[in-house]
Amino acid sequence: MKNWKRLLITTSLATALVFGSATAAFAAEGSLITTNGTGIVNVEPDTAQISLSVQTSGKTATGAQKENNKISAKVVGTLEEIGIPKDKIVTGYASVYPSYQYDEKTGKRTIESYQANANLEVTIKDIDHVGTYIDAALSAGVTGFNSVTFSLEDPTKYYGQALQAAVKNASTSANVIAAAYGKPLGQIQTVIEHASYDSFQETRNYMEKAVADSAYGDDSGTVIKYDKIQVTANITASYNI
Repeated sequence: MKNWKRLLITTSLATALVFGSATAAFAAEGSLITTNGTGIVNVEPDTAQISLSVQTSGKTATGAQKENNKISAKVVGTLEEIGIPKDKIVTGYASVYPSYQYDEKTGKRTIESYQANANLEVTIKDIDHVGTYIDAALSAGVTGFNSVTFSLEDPTKYYGQALQAAVKNASTSANVIAAAYGKPLGQIQTVIEHASYDSFQETRNYMEKAVADSAYGDDSGTVIKYDKIQVTANITASYNI
């Protein structure tokens, strides 16, 4: 099995990008301006979850399972030795199933062997060295590296920043519209936060899929690249004019 190259990743502070749109509504008396504000904060992830798999085969279901348990235990032990707490290594799923062979002459299927599978989910904070943990797991007997998922341990504070940016943007738009009509902007009347199911997931459990780059022929280790996580907030505000 060929190794891959490890990527040294630099971190940076969260940056806020503000976008928005505005609509205006007027009534004969008590005129209103209604604006939409969007705030976006781009943040470096601080947590990574590595998905690993162990697959073994045997002539019996018990034999396949025992071999799988043996390799899985070795992988877990190796990861613990390099600093991952035991409670951060969990079994996502496990299964054993028969593999059949079809006889074209008789039209019958017979069990050829049994396959045992286990999926290990490993959570780490040292996201700049994800490749090191993957390489260690592969050396210990892991037969599959499925994916790496990056996330934020506490995205709520970044959502608060995005929400503040959305409010400021809505207010800026309202002032511009009022000035265009030659009127002063009055007091705010209503504010609606648009927190759909998708935005809730993105701000509290937002995850970015990793990209694994392999450098075949190079023995320096695994390369993992990640992007910043985008946390978004949207509001609608109405003002008197």
